[in-house]
Amino acid sequence: MSERQAELSVEMRRFNVLPIAQPFMLRFIGYLLVYEIAVIVLFRLLLPVIEYSFLLYLVIISLSIGGGIYLYSRAPMLNFPLAVNMNHPFMSDAELGNATVMVQFSDGTWADVGKGRVRLTADELMGGTLLIRDDDDYTVVGHFSHRKQSDSWLKRYVILINQAIALRDAINGDEDTIEDARERETIDYGLLERSWLEVDENLEIEPEGIFSKLRRD
Repeated sequence: MSERQAELSVEMRRFNVLPIAQPFMLRFIGYLLVYEIAVIVLFRLLLPVIEYSFLLYLVIISLSIGGGIYLYSRAPMLNFPLAVNMNHPFMSDAELGNATVMVQFSDGTWADVGKGRVRLTADELMGGTLLIRDDDDYTVVGHFSHRKQSDSWLKRYVILINQAIALRDAINGDEDTIEDARERETIDYGLLERSWLEVDENLEIEPEGIFSKLRRD
């Protein structure tokens, strides 16, 4: 595990700006447009009946900005605590060098996720959830979230983090095969949780296709 850092370095890109996150961003923009139209309609309806129009303007502006911030905060995949560098397959098909995967912890700091896959466990001392190494020692990577281990979005986060790790290892020549990865996911999360990426039409990630391309190369 590398040293923690408060901000991402310039070569890293957060998940919400990656090509695979575009469907989630488009969905958020759609919700935001609907909300802002509703605010404008409310403004037009109230304007003739409210004497203090300046106060109304302030209220409408507050609703517009505050609502947008709230909608963004409620979009889990746009707040996904994962970042990759330009060499990672999530970012580009071009193999330019070593790929890097970083995660963000509950205190807001970032660090390289390190070698090996990860899983979740409850933090009995501080509460919330720890990210631990999926090995014989279950080495603690860091305090991942204040949410409970049973949170469905945390499980989805970890599945995608492990996909990012597997693809990173394939690029870097230290491949953890997708077959082994799925076998462990069956043990950890069960078939229902594990299949969310395959049935979610809003997320287009094809790890098998990327692995096949890497093997052919």
